[in-house]
Amino acid sequence: MKAEPRFSPVGFEPTAEQRAIQTHSARYIIAMANAGAAKTTTLALRIAESVKRGVSPDHIVALCFSAEAARVLKMRLIEIGLDDRLARRVRCTTFDEFALQVLRDHEGRETPFLPSFEDVAPHVRSAVTEVQRINAARRNPRELWLPEHNAPIADFLKIVRQMKAQQISPEIEDDDSVASRAEALNVPEGLFALFRQLEKARAGDGDGCAWRTEFDATYDLAMLLTQGNVPVSLPGYRVVIADELQDMNPATLTCLEHLIEHGRAWFTGAGDFDQVIHRWAGADASFLSARLGANWSGVKRLPLTITFRHGPAMAVATHFLKSKPVESGRDHDARLRLVRCADSEDEAGKLISALLDWQQRSKRLDACAVILRAPHQSIAIENALLRAGIGWRLEGLQSYLLRSEILILRGVIAFALEDYESIPGVDKRFQVLQALELWQELSWGDRRLEDLKTAAAQPELFDAFLKGRLLRPQTLADTSAAELSDEAETRAAHRLLDQIRRLRREGQHDEANALLRQQHEAAATIDEAPAQRNARLRLTQALATLRDGPVDEPAHLALGRAVAILDLHGVARRLFIDPATADMVARSVDGFLDAARISKQPLREFAQWLRSAEEKSAELRKRKTVLLCTVEAAKGQEFDAVMLPGLADGNFPLAGWDRTEEHNRFYVAVTRMRDELTLFAPETDARLSPFVSAMKLDTAVARGRTLLDARLTGHDVQDF
Repeated sequence: MKAEPRFSPVGFEPTAEQRAIQTHSARYIIAMANAGAAKTTTLALRIAESVKRGVSPDHIVALCFSAEAARVLKMRLIEIGLDDRLARRVRCTTFDEFALQVLRDHEGRETPFLPSFEDVAPHVRSAVTEVQRINAARRNPRELWLPEHNAPIADFLKIVRQMKAQQISPEIEDDDSVASRAEALNVPEGLFALFRQLEKARAGDGDGCAWRTEFDATYDLAMLLTQGNVPVSLPGYRVVIADELQDMNPATLTCLEHLIEHGRAWFTGAGDFDQVIHRWAGADASFLSARLGANWSGVKRLPLTITFRHGPAMAVATHFLKSKPVESGRDHDARLRLVRCADSEDEAGKLISALLDWQQRSKRLDACAVILRAPHQSIAIENALLRAGIGWRLEGLQSYLLRSEILILRGVIAFALEDYESIPGVDKRFQVLQALELWQELSWGDRRLEDLKTAAAQPELFDAFLKGRLLRPQTLADTSAAELSDEAETRAAHRLLDQIRRLRREGQHDEANALLRQQHEAAATIDEAPAQRNARLRLTQALATLRDGPVDEPAHLALGRAVAILDLHGVARRLFIDPATADMVARSVDGFLDAARISKQPLREFAQWLRSAEEKSAELRKRKTVLLCTVEAAKGQEFDAVMLPGLADGNFPLAGWDRTEEHNRFYVAVTRMRDELTLFAPETDARLSPFVSAMKLDTAVARGRTLLDARLTGHDVQDF
């Protein structure tokens, strides 16, 4: 039921759909929005209407999934005309910050917050060490996947985030086991064992939580509220607002439901449920359709169909793509183009032409985004941008030259050619050495990290690092020393010498000699896992094949043999617990080989080209730059022009990925555009992405032109 509005915004007239949400009397409202349908503005109208109807701003909370979204909502309240003093009293915050404050009040202290991966990784390594110790003490130790290097740790933490979003407890029942619980969750036993150990360490020794990182506060609060063993005092709000409902997961929904129930609050939330793409963070389309609103009586679902982001042609194309009502609120044409390409090289060239055309017409490269389905697609495009002298910035992905799977190949090239200057700068050389240790499946150690830094600072030590670390079998002495700092190793050596001197002074020469023999045996006894031995032998063979090849042989042929010998695809499957990550890594390696093929250079010239490419790209970034980003990074943003390459079936949708989520991902990508959308696809319809076909571009453009002409001339045209 709707009432007459008491709040009138400044600067615009709300649509009938916005007015309905602003004034509806239902206690629970879910706004079903399209992309660009002014969700934030509509929620601001609902808040302002509540204030005008007598709700104190102090009794209103708006929860978002990012600090930026919370900031924008607060500013939108002021922009639509709510008194500045009232608007600033409305609490706009993130779910995690809200949970953090509740836990801070509950625990009576400030828990250390670890904001970055670098802060969390040491805790993961400590947990790995403890799991290894426990496993070794078992009567029959099990073979466990346990991460030690940065990339697998990041992979592990991503899966842990998903488990926490699903409110999975690390505890197991008395009649259960770690192995059976892991099997039930469809995760490796080592991963679940490490999750349990990490959470045990994070819980502290009875003095309260030892530390939290991103999303931990939401998870901890949700678990406390669900278990109900310890009463938690929630603040009482009369009005609760939530933005981007499509990013909701079980843990955030638990917190939201308890907050609403505690204050008997009125709730309004908005979301575009065709934008559910964060399954890794626990957001799942089936969960949202089954759970969101299921515990609320009389939920009213209201539409927000009018998009203010793009013109009628794109609105029609979106309607075809998602089979839902979409209307444009802009009196502006939307330019939609489909560009056919023979291969990735042809596609990169045509994308550059489109960028130069856009730059000539708009003068604003920084208002254009090239959105990629997967990071491996950036290789050909980065190289084409480099050749064209166009600067670019990156969001959601690294430059291909800095990815670990490419860094190892750059390191192998440098070792084979003994050209260590081809990797410029201490930081880059350090990253290359780290990548070599990762892909050689060598165990982690703080001492080794210091050794890497020393070698990176002095290129002349590269060869010594290769022969003394990568190609020499690891011994028991190496394993022991890896865990010690230089100072600790020196102290241990002095203690040993003191002990030997004391034994000789006391006439215990046999005991002193036994200690020396023990040290010699440790230095001579091989202590490497089969995987490490195989990796060492593969590296030896790969270096030989690069060194022995013809000087003028094309780089891609030599590197292709080296990649096969190193078995990078197979190693990726062992290193990364998430098959999707391993697949992306393998695609990046293939893309790098293709870049070498396109260069038509022998290996030494290609290595020098890589160095100059890195230096030139850094220089280009100082200018106005085009954005190169993933779909996930583009979500929540909009651009005057969007270019979307790689639209072949198998690339988008990506083979092996959930089709519904891929459909949503494509929808997110294309709806970032305001004025222009350019799609790059194969020449043949047989290879064309079904998502592109679903947009019916020719029909959408014609229909959009008719709708726009009718609107500009004041004629009525029957809509869908």
